[in-house]
Formats: sequence, structure tokens, C-alpha cells
Amino acid sequence: MNPTTDTQEAAGRPNPQNTRRIDIAACVLLLLLTIFRVWYAGTLELLQDEAYYWQWSRHLDWGYYDNTPLLALVIRVFTSLLGTNEMAVRMGAVVSGLAVSAFVYSIAKKLFDAQIAFASILLLNIIPEYAGGAVIATQDPIQLGFWAASVYTLMRARDGGWSWWILAGILTGITAMAKLNGLWLLPATLLYLAVSPPQRHWLKKPQPYIAAVLAAIVFSPFVWWNHTHQNAFWTHIGVMGSRSHENDGLKWFFRFLGDQALLLSPLLLLTLFRSLLAGWMEGRRKQNDALLFVWAPTITVFMLTALVSLRSKVEGNWPAAAYITGAILLGIALTRLWQSRSIGSRAWVIASCALSMLITSFALFPQPFYAMGAAALFKKHPESDRLNEFHGWRTMAARVQTERDAMGTNPFIFGINYRMPSEAAFYLPDHPQTYSLFLHDRANEYMFWENQKDLIGRDAILIHDAPTTDHIDDARAVFESVEVMPPLKITRPEVYGSAPVRTIQIYRCHNFKGYDVKLWQKGW
Repeated sequence: MNPTTDTQEAAGRPNPQNTRRIDIAACVLLLLLTIFRVWYAGTLELLQDEAYYWQWSRHLDWGYYDNTPLLALVIRVFTSLLGTNEMAVRMGAVVSGLAVSAFVYSIAKKLFDAQIAFASILLLNIIPEYAGGAVIATQDPIQLGFWAASVYTLMRARDGGWSWWILAGILTGITAMAKLNGLWLLPATLLYLAVSPPQRHWLKKPQPYIAAVLAAIVFSPFVWWNHTHQNAFWTHIGVMGSRSHENDGLKWFFRFLGDQALLLSPLLLLTLFRSLLAGWMEGRRKQNDALLFVWAPTITVFMLTALVSLRSKVEGNWPAAAYITGAILLGIALTRLWQSRSIGSRAWVIASCALSMLITSFALFPQPFYAMGAAALFKKHPESDRLNEFHGWRTMAARVQTERDAMGTNPFIFGINYRMPSEAAFYLPDHPQTYSLFLHDRANEYMFWENQKDLIGRDAILIHDAPTTDHIDDARAVFESVEVMPPLKITRPEVYGSAPVRTIQIYRCHNFKGYDVKLWQKGW
């Protein structure tokens, strides 16, 4: 036993040798996770939204109907470097996943210690919300990477100096360009400065306000894009933020909590609630500025999303940014429980982590769980298994290519929404421009890419994922003639045998007549 080490630990000072070992372990963990994610990102076909975002990357702009623009640029960079494949589309998420963990480790280590920092990134990487999101190309991983970077610069800005405040403002603007709720960093920072006595003096100084102005300047191209594109995104989120009927508030609120229990794990969610309460009480009572720093953004994002859920349906991933600093709160809580040496406390830690890992394992590697009977949950309706969305798109593209060859008239490919044409564009060998004609369906970004007048007189192939031919009359109204082809049944025989998990209707359409988009478009 080393007496110097014992003295340092007894005095409450970190042991440099032990800290170095933890740093090395953290680096090894993140390296192995990143290697795994690079491999895993190339093993699954693209989700429909991922294919849609890849389409965005072929039409770079300052904004899109559905969201802010940064994801499209990230996908464009990696597909330009690595080619048009699944791994390249998802590489931005993988790199962001590494960046988030690195920043969380740095923040937790500086504010607390290396042990809590390691526990924080370990928890962050086993929760389903993050572990799955780090290999899927959506706005969330890109936003979380810049959110974590912004939080790190804000931590450094507390020590004074203009440069960190300026950088924090720029990064906050970039975070919002990755996803709109990146702007929630502004009220989160204000809350922290207001409740932390040692930092309250910043409210009387210009740096935080200049940082906020810089964030607004960086975000302003997206605002201008909306102004010049029919306020498309603002209208879209207005609709998305009011998807409820009278007295539905509690229904969506409890669904929101249920989604978080699944995406975090029920026991870790309960631990997070306790940590938020303890963080506030200990932070205020003991003036623990470090605790308040990680508490403020966590509670801000979680509560704002909860408030929206009282008005409308929210998606489970909306509060994802809360779990950046939330992972540090969890790291503190579970480290303390483990160090208490209580059998009950340690059992809670083990059960919390094990349950989270179990959910994550099912999401990433479902086959063993199917073999153990999980497929029985979807026996009557296998099409309701959300994991089916990773399967069947190459098969669909092969069938569409066969139809193109058979028609021999260079038909354009279209759907009634963004999903099917996006998958077809990615998986067809020539990656053609595909179209969405909004036949009694809501608008999407395709409305800004196409001029349907240029298509008049051409033949086309309509693909639609539905078990019935419910859009045949719509197609006949805008084409001179329509041939209904045998539908394509997508199966996963290793899981559901011959039962189809998706049915794709295929129509050969001849001589497009054109139509008034506004009359056919259903909703915004």
C-alpha cells in the first residue's frame, strides 16, 4: 500500500496516478466504441428519415421544410469523402458520438473528478437514447455534439475572458442550426447564472448578451430561408406542436414519460428525477456551483419538453440534449450509491445499468431476443415492429429497376410522401432524382425541389408502402392511364417466416397530365 496515495485520498485530493489510469481507460472505451460504431453503421439499410436527409444533402440550402440545415451538410461532407453508402451517411453521427463523450468526460472531470467523469460517459453510452442515436443519421447526434461543445465553452467562460464567451455564442448558434431546440441553451445559461450566487455577476456584464447576439447571427440564415420559403418550417412546427385534441394534455404527458423510461430505462429515469431534486437542493444549500452548472441545462430541456407535451404529442427524442449534463448527474448519483457500500444501493446501481444495457442490446442486436420469443409480441401484426424499417429497401430498389427497364420510357419515380422516393433514390444504382406528388398527403421538402410542369407527358412509377391500393384513384386522376402491378411483399423469414412485414404497391403510370399541388396537398 502506498502511503502517499493514502494521504492524498484521505485529504480529498485526486491521486494523479489513479486519474491517469481512468483517463487511459476512458480513451480505450471511446476508441473501441467508435470502431464498433463505424462497423455497425454500415450493416443496416437506411431508415426512411435517413434516406430523406441524404436527399437533403443533394440539395444543400440554409433550411428545410422539416428542420434546420446542418445535418445535410454533414452528410454531404462524409458521402463526398467515403462514397454513397450507409456508413458514410451515418459517419457524422459516429463522430458526434465520440465528441459528446469526450466533452462530457472533460466537463465532469474538471467540475468533479475522473471517477465521476468515467461513470458519466459509461452511463451515456449504455442508455438506449444515446447508444442507438450515435449510429443513426438524424439531427440529434449532430446537435448533441455541438451542444456538448457549447456547454464545455460555457464552463470555461465562467473563468472570465471574452474569447470563451464569443466561442460559446458561435457554438450555440451552430447547435441551433443542427436542431432548433439548440436555442434552449440560452434560457439554460440564463437560469444557471441566475441561481448560482458565484456566477450571478455575469448578468451585469456584456459577455453573455454578446454571446446571445452572436448565436442569433449564426442562426439568422435559417430565419431568412424561412422568410423566403413561405415560412415553411415555422408552419410545420406549429402543426407539430399542436397535434392534440381538447383534454389530451395528460395523455401526451404520460406518453412522454413512458418514452423517456424506454429511452433511458425506467430505473435510470427515476434516478435522474432524484438527481435533479438533489442537485437543486444541494447546489443551493451548499452553493455547489458545479452541481448547479450541470443541473440547469438538464432541468431546462426536460421541463420545456414536458410543458410542450401538455399541449401536444412530442417525440421521444426531443429532450435528448437533457441527457448530456444529465449523464453527469447520473454519474454523481450512482457513484455515491456505489461508494455507500450498502447492499441495496449497489443492487440499484447494478439493476439500473443492467436494464439500460438490456434495452440497448435489443435495439442494436434484436436477433437473440427474437429467438427467445420477442417476435411473439408482433405475431399478429409483424408490420408494427419498428425494426422492420431497416430491411427491404434493396429488394424494393431491385423491383423498381425491373419496372423501369420493362417500361423503357425513362419513367420518373414518385411517391405520395417523402419516405418511399427517398429510399428509392438512395438504393437505385443511378441514384435518380425522385419525386413526391403529395396525392392527399402533407407537404415535405420535395415541394422546393421539383417543378411538376417539367414532368408533364412523362411516364412514371408510383411506389407506396400500404397494404391496399388506396391511392389508385388519385394516380388515375393525374395520369392518362395506370397499370396496377403485383405488390411487393417484404419479408423477414428468419423472424416472421412468410408473413409480410411491409407491402409496397407499385403502379405503372402513363402520360402525366399535371395537377394543382395546393388542391391536392393535404395539410402543411
